[in-house]
Amino acid sequence: MDRLKLANIVLFAAGLGLVVVGTVLMLTSPSGLPDSMNDPDAIPQGQALIAAGEQLVREHNCNFCHRTQRPDKHPEVRDNCQLCHQYHNRPENLAPPLEHIAERRPEAWIRRYLRYPYKLRPNSPDRMPDLSLSDRTIEILTRYLVAQARPVPGDPVAREPNPDPAKIEQGRALFRKYGCDGCHNTGQPDWQPERRADGSLVQPAAVFAPDLANAFNRLRPEWTAAAIADPGRWMPWSGMPPQPMQPHEPELLAWYVFNLGPRHQTRVDHHRVEAILRARCNGCHYGPDPKAGPSTNPEGGAGWLGIWGRPRRLDLMSLEGLMRGAVDDLGRPRPTVVPYAENSPLLMHLKGLKQPHMPFGAEPLPPEEIAELEDWIRGGAPVPAVKDGIKVAPPIEMGNGGG
Repeated sequence: MDRLKLANIVLFAAGLGLVVVGTVLMLTSPSGLPDSMNDPDAIPQGQALIAAGEQLVREHNCNFCHRTQRPDKHPEVRDNCQLCHQYHNRPENLAPPLEHIAERRPEAWIRRYLRYPYKLRPNSPDRMPDLSLSDRTIEILTRYLVAQARPVPGDPVAREPNPDPAKIEQGRALFRKYGCDGCHNTGQPDWQPERRADGSLVQPAAVFAPDLANAFNRLRPEWTAAAIADPGRWMPWSGMPPQPMQPHEPELLAWYVFNLGPRHQTRVDHHRVEAILRARCNGCHYGPDPKAGPSTNPEGGAGWLGIWGRPRRLDLMSLEGLMRGAVDDLGRPRPTVVPYAENSPLLMHLKGLKQPHMPFGAEPLPPEEIAELEDWIRGGAPVPAVKDGIKVAPPIEMGNGGG
């Protein structure tokens, strides 16, 4: 009998131990993350982040384009910068290796580009496909890329409101001296390469390298000078040739890239922007109003509430609401307007370049109205610091201030 009681106690203790272990396993995943049933929006940390990022890279086949191989030497004859990305005679192009992305791209830019990819080379057909990534996936991939990047030494250059014209001319002279204009366009939209009868290029085509007119909006300022000084170290995939420069010249060239003109001067003011959005978006994008009329929901429109998903809290009935932006799936602020950005979220949805196309379930905006909104955004989306006694918040890049 004593032995039977002892056996029962042992079995009870073992069972209790298994219950405890099972409970712990149910509450955490093998990587140490909360189980998706409990917290699907949790962002991994530390080594769990690296593992999650690597898994997403495999799932989305990112390394099909973002390879790490590169030619030992470049072909003797090449007519555009895209051939720098090819490995021997393989037909596919090589995009920059993933471990280098966050060395040269600001973290906020990476988040926005993963959601709203666009062409960086104006006359090249290549761009990253829109993979319709979730906000959680975008956040994990962004943090993963940032964790892979090497620290960049040096002091960052700055984009100045009123750059010194004499310094601009010095930078332009260096830009021409070192042949940068042989590959890079600087915002001249009418420039076209000369081609032979068979379509081949007569000379290297500047339009195939990234346009530097808006480089300040997508490059990390400390990386730019370092990459100009030592391209083999900071962008070995690109084939950009090293140049023997004086110690001060890389920083001056980087400053020039961040401050070169001409700067786009918008002809559209914020009053016109408000009028367009109120007229075209007022069916869905308005906030709560306890004094709403009979045709208006006092709790807010579909673009504010979570009618077809999570609440976005986007109010386009006022300038303040437009610049405040929306809320992403993780509850963080998401910008609606990003000054100067070609892939500003408002434009991408209105132009039909990102689902859902807007206005949702209605006819697209007239082309002339989209052109006005684009002109305003590409000109820096100027807004008054104070409007009707209310301070207007600047646009928030996705993830900034949101954890």
